[in-house]
Amino acid sequence: MRMFQLLRLAAQAEALRWKRTGRGYAIQAVLGAVAAVFALMLVIMLHVAALIWLARGRDPAVAAVIVAAVDLVLAGILGWLAARHAEDPVALEAQRVRDDALRQVGDTTARAAMVLPLLRSQSAKKGLVGAALTAAVVGLMARR
Repeated sequence: MRMFQLLRLAAQAEALRWKRTGRGYAIQAVLGAVAAVFALMLVIMLHVAALIWLARGRDPAVAAVIVAAVDLVLAGILGWLAARHAEDPVALEAQRVRDDALRQVGDTTARAAMVLPLLRSQSAKKGLVGAALTAAVVGLMARR
């Protein structure tokens, strides 16, 4: 019964980890989209600034260049936030719980695999050899 509880716990931890990881990717995508909008606004403002500068005196163009510079700074900050990969502490804890639960399931299964040949065998010597071989096989499989 404990093995099923551990497997259920591992599945719940994995679901939580995937949910939190997906949430992080969604936030990164939104920040990237906002950065793209500000970059587009930068290009538009640079065009407007060039037109104003060519059409009139320098004061309106300087104002448009300042606005474009602010857009550039905002696009840079939002792009940096979207590009960084911050680890979610809840997702990391969920992964640790999943790994612990699966390791305990493996330990429980290995113990059962070692004890069963002893219980099934006709002689103690034959049962000990079977248990040793089973333990060796389970140990090799657990290392993979």
